[in-house]
Amino acid sequence: MTALIRTTSLTGFPELVRDLGGNPEDLLRQMQIEPRLLDNGSAVIPYRAMINLLELSAEQLQCIDFGLRLAERQSITILGPLAVIAQNARNLGEALSEVTRYLHTYSPGVQVSLDTEIDAAHPYLIYELRLRPAPRQRQIIELTLGVMFKTLQMLYGPGFRPHSVLSRTEARLPQSRYQRFFGARTYFGQAHNALVLMPECLSKLIDQHNIQLHDTMMDYVSSMDVANPLDIGSQVEASIRRLLPTQRCALPLIAEQLGLRERSLQRRLAESELVFEDMVELARRELAELYLAEANMPMAQIAGLLGYAEQSSFNRACKRWYGVPPRVRRTQLRADPQAGTQLRATKTQS
Repeated sequence: MTALIRTTSLTGFPELVRDLGGNPEDLLRQMQIEPRLLDNGSAVIPYRAMINLLELSAEQLQCIDFGLRLAERQSITILGPLAVIAQNARNLGEALSEVTRYLHTYSPGVQVSLDTEIDAAHPYLIYELRLRPAPRQRQIIELTLGVMFKTLQMLYGPGFRPHSVLSRTEARLPQSRYQRFFGARTYFGQAHNALVLMPECLSKLIDQHNIQLHDTMMDYVSSMDVANPLDIGSQVEASIRRLLPTQRCALPLIAEQLGLRERSLQRRLAESELVFEDMVELARRELAELYLAEANMPMAQIAGLLGYAEQSSFNRACKRWYGVPPRVRRTQLRADPQAGTQLRATKTQS
């Protein structure tokens, strides 16, 4: 099923493209997106087309920070009813909990989660892309982190600053560019795409919240007839990606975190025709291609992020997946950025 996203995700796109000397209608049509849809806030477009549009725009306009620039033109209002819920919640923690719970009503391809276990002192607000096969992600990662930051800034107030920002990609811009946008240091080549929050952030009260309006919108959103992305497969996949860098990615631990017995989790996965070991393998392979596409990320670091204790294990896995060692695969991906996507698409269809 094609994951869709509301056209509000492209708020500010035409104006930004024109400011950069481009033709937004031409770029949209290259991605088979009808330009007039952007005038309809309730319209939807394929999430993959939107992501590819960002990459195409960055390349053709020679604007490496296109995603960040678009984030500067957006706000929490792109989330529609979810924005109303968040702005009328009692505190920031409640707002984030409710928005992340129902974010699939905005797009089932977007998964944002609030994790308080990775670092006991600092909550992580994590973004995951839920598309298979995964497209190129640099611009969508920076756009999403930027919109997440601006959402928190609006809810918290102008004094909001994250503790730090994490990105799976490598740095392509000076640190000062990210510091200027986020007001905090950005770390690259990390295990997550995330805003790391200050510990007191979640308890911050939201001024002038309207409980009646909040509850009305909660009833509306919860009654919307949409597929729930938080099925057991999605939950396990999210846990796998979170635990891989800790080298503690095991079925018993994930079952415990989900409040299930190990056998019960195995049975539920089997009912969805899923095998845990295959899910781990797929997650590693997809993340490996994302990391290998980053020219300066050391192989030992990639191996660690994928949960391998030894780089030799990662080398063997690459030969199993691609028939070549990781350095050769990196060369292939750098020469043809679409090679990974095309290969995964072939595997998916076969």
